[in-house]
Amino acid sequence: MRNPLPALALAALAAALGAAGGLATRPSAPSAEGPVWRLRARGLVYRFHAAFRTEALFDACADPRETRDLARERPADLEAMRGSFLRYLRRESLGQVPASSEEWRLQMERHGYLGGGGPR
Repeated sequence: MRNPLPALALAALAAALGAAGGLATRPSAPSAEGPVWRLRARGLVYRFHAAFRTEALFDACADPRETRDLARERPADLEAMRGSFLRYLRRESLGQVPASSEEWRLQMERHGYLGGGGPR
């Protein structure tokens, strides 16, 4: 009978790295703190500041406090993360991302999600 401990340890390590973004290939749902959106995937953090319209890219493992922007050094990763972010929000460009929570509320009402007068 094989010892299951190595397989269990590997599964636990993969789960821990996946939770930290280390092995995750699919992006997590974007999170928002005020006008700042974050998306985690492939060990990276994509950050979009909706009010200032700025983007940043960070290594989630090496830079968990998001102090070193890698956007200029890794343009392909920035583009991929931007694409994932826009697909999740169902937007075609960053210009379509509302700059404030009030704009989000108005858009949701317009589309009938919050009891507004929009289509259903």
